[in-house]
Amino acid sequence: MTKGNEAGELRAVPPRDFVRARTALATKLEGEGRVAEARQVRRLRRPNPVVWALNNAPSTAREVSALADAVGHLRRAQLGQGELRPAMERLRMAIAPIIRGASEKLRRAGLRVSPALERRLHDTLIASAADRRLRADLLAGTLTEERGAAGFDILTQGPTPAAPVRVPSAKASAPVKQGRRRRAERAARQAARRAERESRQAGRRAEREAQEAQRARRRTQREARALEAAAGRAARAAKAAAAKRDAMRAALSKQEERAAGLERAATAAREAARAAGARATPGA
Repeated sequence: MTKGNEAGELRAVPPRDFVRARTALATKLEGEGRVAEARQVRRLRRPNPVVWALNNAPSTAREVSALADAVGHLRRAQLGQGELRPAMERLRMAIAPIIRGASEKLRRAGLRVSPALERRLHDTLIASAADRRLRADLLAGTLTEERGAAGFDILTQGPTPAAPVRVPSAKASAPVKQGRRRRAERAARQAARRAERESRQAGRRAEREAQEAQRARRRTQREARALEAAAGRAARAAKAAAAKRDAMRAALSKQEERAAGLERAATAAREAARAAGARATPGA
């Protein structure tokens, strides 16, 4: 990981490992004195699984271009400028490989890919392919949030129906078209608000987890310092006890030497006394 690019590398970390990786990186940066960068890293939010999968899935420029063409074709068909069923089938074929790649990425990261999650991948891909700026973000792997497939409600109705779908006439009245457009815009605004709420909630959860991790790290540091202090006290006490033991051994050795000297002196005195008594005895 090169200096200055650490935060960018976090985009590849799976959502369930993100908070731990973010905390480790921020701690590393703080240890290197890069406090401002560490502060920016701590503000990063846990990635949404849909956004993470699409940013890290191996989709190619050709696949994204084919998807954008299919979305445009379907949009024209919805307005009566073509057959709807072939347009829907073309879109399904274009979106399938990207969905498969993103789903496989999620599974390898240990995340369950439910039908609801696939639908969210599907809707975000549709919205991203329909918008030039978002399409560029999809190609660059820098999407920031989920999107709703506003204006493509027919895609949420399941498989293509067996009976022919009634296609709106190109001669539909202007009020009908305006009403359709207003509904699409309203749906887009609602989806954006919903995504923003979910993003804020996820950010708050991630922030709480980061704060708890920080508190746990501080507790661990305090406990480590306490254990080190206790170990130091124990080492000093052991050293003092060893010194006292050595001093006592030295004193005992001196006492033993003195006792031996006194014992020798007593023995000599007894022998001298016996000799003196023998000389004093008459007729000896």
